[in-house]
Amino acid sequence: MKTFYYKAYDGAGGKRTGTIEARDRWTADAELREDGLRPYFLHDYQVLKKILQQKQKERRRVIAIVGAAAVALSLVFSVVIVRYAGRERPPNMEDYRRSGLVAGSPSLIAAKTKEEREFGLEIYQVWQSLYPDTISGVEVSKLLMTVYVTRNVRHLSENELEMLASNTVHALQRRFEAGGCTLLVVRDDKTILEVHYNCLTRSTRVKAYR
Repeated sequence: MKTFYYKAYDGAGGKRTGTIEARDRWTADAELREDGLRPYFLHDYQVLKKILQQKQKERRRVIAIVGAAAVALSLVFSVVIVRYAGRERPPNMEDYRRSGLVAGSPSLIAAKTKEEREFGLEIYQVWQSLYPDTISGVEVSKLLMTVYVTRNVRHLSENELEMLASNTVHALQRRFEAGGCTLLVVRDDKTILEVHYNCLTRSTRVKAYR
């Protein structure tokens, strides 16, 4: 006896699924029809199970490859940012906008996905609670975050701003599990602080421009 998985229509036209024990496929089909069902899919359950398991393995392999590619991409992005971090001049926001790295949106939270938007709102609330009226907006992607601040940020000491920015970029990396990520603190369309975190070396690079 073998086990067969079936899909069939019942007498009312509804769909039914299940398994049936029979000597062969033809016997299973006949027994289902005797029960008032009209099978439109009938397959050896064990064979079907092996096919589904093989497809699951292939799907997991594809996901692993895509994940590895995403990590590699984030590392490449990190290397590019680190190279820029060695410059004496701050990142030019206009160049960043032209390249598509940032949108330069004046809105409160700028993000492409719901998860990024929720994270941006969390960061906005943290900054606002610690130092009210110093933050005007946040732009979030999984590798690059831009915090737009007001002129009131001048009341923060250099250590306070660097500590807050470093904690923020660490939170960004933890949330999206990127190989490396960067935070830009921008005031009046000029970058005043740049923080890069590399999770592989667990190193944080801070560059102040104010």
